Amino acid sequence: MLLRPRRRLVAATCTAALAVGVLLAAPAHAATTPSPTPVASSGTAPAATTAATTPGPPTITGVKPGPASGQLTIAFTPPASDGGSPLTGYDVSVDAGVTWWPCAPAPGVCYLTNLSNGRVYTVVVRAQNAIGPGPASAPATGTPIVPPGTDPDKPKKLPSPHVWVNASFNAASNSLGVNGATTRLGVGTLPKLTFDRNIPSKRVVETHLTVKATLKDGRVRNVKGAWGWLDDHTVVYRPLNWWPGHATIAIASTMDRAVMGKSGKDYVIGSDSLAKTWTFKTDRSLVAVVDGKSDRMKVYIDGKKVKDFGVSLGKQDWETSNGVKVISTLKEPKHTYTSTSLNIDPAVEKPYELKDIPWNTRLTPTGEFIHSAPWAYSRIGRWNGSHGCTNMFEADAKWIYDTTIPGDVVTYQNTGGQTVQTWNGPGGLWNIPWKDWVKKSASGSLTGNPNTSNPAAAKPAGATQNASA
Repeated sequence: MLLRPRRRLVAATCTAALAVGVLLAAPAHAATTPSPTPVASSGTAPAATTAATTPGPPTITGVKPGPASGQLTIAFTPPASDGGSPLTGYDVSVDAGVTWWPCAPAPGVCYLTNLSNGRVYTVVVRAQNAIGPGPASAPATGTPIVPPGTDPDKPKKLPSPHVWVNASFNAASNSLGVNGATTRLGVGTLPKLTFDRNIPSKRVVETHLTVKATLKDGRVRNVKGAWGWLDDHTVVYRPLNWWPGHATIAIASTMDRAVMGKSGKDYVIGSDSLAKTWTFKTDRSLVAVVDGKSDRMKVYIDGKKVKDFGVSLGKQDWETSNGVKVISTLKEPKHTYTSTSLNIDPAVEKPYELKDIPWNTRLTPTGEFIHSAPWAYSRIGRWNGSHGCTNMFEADAKWIYDTTIPGDVVTYQNTGGQTVQTWNGPGGLWNIPWKDWVKKSASGSLTGNPNTSNPAAAKPAGATQNASA
């Protein structure tokens, strides 16, 4: 029988576990009295005794969805050895043993509730005796689901006529130049789902997706943010802030067999392949903050300031843009900057060619770089005089070139320039104000009909990959 959760007792037992977002159906009632010590009979030598130890690991025999939404049922067998002391209970963990939850007092079974449907959970079980907890079992996996017939978007009998829809996933969709499935990314990456058909009811998609992060210490937490539609078949997830560093991000889908509206005479229904979890990993969090008023760049790794560089930004009429810029693979050990590439009128400014300048990290397709500037050493950290690039001492520019990875973030403030255009490079979408981004979400739109305009469509026809200096 599935017992009701006793939340107060569980919370008192393991307060930190609330961060995991998992509740047990009922706590174990563990005995605390150890086995009695044998007493020798009169006139004989005392019998040899063996000190009790913790029990061995249980064996998980199966993990399956529970009887209700967001539940798992874990079946297991007792350990081969109780350690010489009677077993008093079992615990279960979904975060590799960082947090343990007591199992309900039902032999050979443990129930987990309050889980995210569609997400794959890795569970382990351990046994307890009077000495303490034993080692964990071998891990097993299970996926909670919404039981058939209980999800209004998933009727038992699918409507006809219908067509199936599939989706592809890109963890580094904002032109980072890497495969996010195999590369750890900076915290400014933007994952994207692309469907092979237009989606009439975008609410159904969003409500059947969950986004969670498993942190470095094993804790699991939701990632606050919003889906934003770039057109009728493409949607991007943008966190409210950056992604957490050192994390595994899991986007769990239960869109399989969900009715996503009607297109013409056909209902659009998620294929069985959409019952899955997409994952990607972040590296350390690196965020650089550039201030045009102080002419400083402060670099933070995992929230701690590690560098404070002098810079020189764009001069009057060539102001560096404000806002978020994101690092990609577009770096050059040497680059030549010329006045002709910027269409500078030689009658207004003396032509120049700065040949083979070292350590160039591109920020925008329209030509903003971070690079060394030997000719500008007198103004670096003091005043702005470039044509829009971020001028640095050579050693500092090399540090940026060597240390940053695709997805790392560089934000600019007080430059006197405009905000980075939404189409202008890997950081573009981060510059849509949050109040406007949520309007691109069916869940955030007041009408339920999101703004599906594509910011890339605003790119001027003449915008090219220039290079300032």
